[in-house]
Amino acid sequence: MRKIVLLLSFVVLSLCSFAAGESLNQQAEDEYKAGKYLEAADTYKKILADGQESFALYYNLGNCYYKLGENTQAILNYERALLLDPANKDAQYNLKMAQNQVVDKIEVLPEIFFIRWYKALISWFSADQWAYISVVLFVLFLGMVALFFYSSSVWMKKTGFTLGVVLLFFTVMTIVFSVKQNNRIVERDNAIVVTPSVTVKGAPDASGTSLFVIHEGLKVKVIESLGDWVNIRLEDGNEGWVAKNDVEKI
Repeated sequence: MRKIVLLLSFVVLSLCSFAAGESLNQQAEDEYKAGKYLEAADTYKKILADGQESFALYYNLGNCYYKLGENTQAILNYERALLLDPANKDAQYNLKMAQNQVVDKIEVLPEIFFIRWYKALISWFSADQWAYISVVLFVLFLGMVALFFYSSSVWMKKTGFTLGVVLLFFTVMTIVFSVKQNNRIVERDNAIVVTPSVTVKGAPDASGTSLFVIHEGLKVKVIESLGDWVNIRLEDGNEGWVAKNDVEKI
């Protein structure tokens, strides 16, 4: 009986939390439509602070910041949105518009064509979407296994075997893609520079050799952390140390 009461309590609390989130989301949408972008941004941040996370929340928050002229925060939230839905064209376009205002123009190191294609392929879908595709492919694979074992026709057995091998290959491949996309969300080793101007050091110390200067809005890769410092790498291959509070992880 106690377990049932606890379960019912959990369900009620979950429903109340969902209803509250929906109410705040509608409030934020109304504030945005009314041109109250700062109020809408604060409301979206409240929803995120409650532990809710979705593409729409980050995308809408990015739009609020873009309207407010806070370009760095807009970039940060568009990037977070694209972590959850990497193929979304609206977010990609808005991010590009925001990045056009970044001071630093970094020349990206060229990649071997098949690596570039591989990364683009993975980015077609989110982790959840790749997982759904892998489930569908696995079900089809089981159908081919059944066809191979239970069909009385030699031609059908060959067809079931051949298609089964192909489907198994694509099932494994989509599972790998799903895991990789999920790792991007969990690890979050990319960050956005949030300080107007940052001097990158050659060592994790304020007295370290100054290497170069970067500016807010720039996307960097976090390689490692040491105390209050992080080692970052730019898309052109240059790297160095900056204070941890100079960047915010995507």
